[in-house]
Amino acid sequence: MKNIKEKIVHGLLYSVIGWTIFGLSFQIFMLVTTFVNPKLNTKIGNYLTWKFDGTFKNNPDNIWYSKK
Repeated sequence: MKNIKEKIVHGLLYSVIGWTIFGLSFQIFMLVTTFVNPKLNTKIGNYLTWKFDGTFKNNPDNIWYSKK
């Protein structure tokens, strides 16, 4: 039983560390594109906003979109 708990804790720890590294990498990528290619930065920002923001739920690409 102790071995299973250790594996679960290690799995969660690795998941948190991996998610943190991904988030920091994405933040650095967006910071670099701000100076190198601002249009790409705006395009990515708009895509993510339209995809996940509930304000744009009438857009078929949004995750909150419900077909009527």
